[in-house]
Amino acid sequence: MRNPVVILPLIAGALLAVSPARAADPAPAVSAAIAADYVHPHDRIDIGGGRKINLFCMGHGAHTVIFDSGLSDWSSIWALVQPGVAAHARACTYDRAGMGYSDPSDMPRSPVAVVDDLHKLIQAAKIGTPVVLVGHSLGGFNMKLYAALYPGEVAGLVLVDPAEERMLTRTRGALRSKFGATVTAELELHSLTGRSHAASQLDGCAAAAHGRDLDPASQLYKDCTDPPRAPLGPLIAAERQKIQVKRAYQDTQASEFANSVNADSRPDDTYAALFSGHAFANKPLIVLSHSIYDPKDPLDAAGLYLGHVAHQQTAALSTRGIHRIVPRTHHDIEIDRPQAVIDAVDEVLRDLGKPR
Repeated sequence: MRNPVVILPLIAGALLAVSPARAADPAPAVSAAIAADYVHPHDRIDIGGGRKINLFCMGHGAHTVIFDSGLSDWSSIWALVQPGVAAHARACTYDRAGMGYSDPSDMPRSPVAVVDDLHKLIQAAKIGTPVVLVGHSLGGFNMKLYAALYPGEVAGLVLVDPAEERMLTRTRGALRSKFGATVTAELELHSLTGRSHAASQLDGCAAAAHGRDLDPASQLYKDCTDPPRAPLGPLIAAERQKIQVKRAYQDTQASEFANSVNADSRPDDTYAALFSGHAFANKPLIVLSHSIYDPKDPLDAAGLYLGHVAHQQTAALSTRGIHRIVPRTHHDIEIDRPQAVIDAVDEVLRDLGKPR
């Protein structure tokens, strides 16, 4: 998004950008027929309070798999993954409030607000529980929080390069041991500066969209949106542009960042209590981490390591948790290596089908 050094790695869990010199494997392209499914609303479910949430389900199976996307994203980011999962399960993507085709909310878009909306959506859409939750980046923490608050409704999880709570507190000792106190301190200071810059930038994007739609040809628009993901194709790219120029989208992404797990430390004590020991008991849980970084940059290496340590800790919240580093991937693993995500979901589904 806009400046990946500042924004995207904060949400991903690694605090610095990956090296552009190292490329991921070429991702398969979405066919025009599949892309057409992601450029219009599907079932807009009334969750109360006059708001409707867009829900898109396909496939059949013993379990329903629900996907949540990262900051600035919505259902279309899963176009390379959802159809593959739908071969073995009912696969449902949804758009958070104010994203995609869902109505915006007047409430700050904190993780607990997102979780509350998803809980209402599952009830209103009469989705059978327990479900399997899949979340990327910011959506990864949302799904992690959902599993902690509603454990009886969750059968298993796949977290794709998820954002993490209390990141520096949890990883500082490991970072100092591997990289030394100076690099650790520099990384922490860079992250604080990055958060402040990101919040200011996103607030400016939202303010600019209040007067009129952003101009897609302007530098401002480029600074306020994710670049097109080529594997998603031109149809999805064009539709994303129509949505990203709007006030509702810009307001929502600014609010989601300002209240995100990385930018808002107020719930940290609550998170510390929620995510301790084996908080997820023996639920099947797979945590995927990206792998590409610049080995010549100690801060980049430390940022990647920080994310991996936190992801290992999250995997340990279940006695059946697995942490897996996906080769040749940047943060958007579902774009770089969609089959790795499909395989992880299938693995959780197979595990759920085994007799206890």
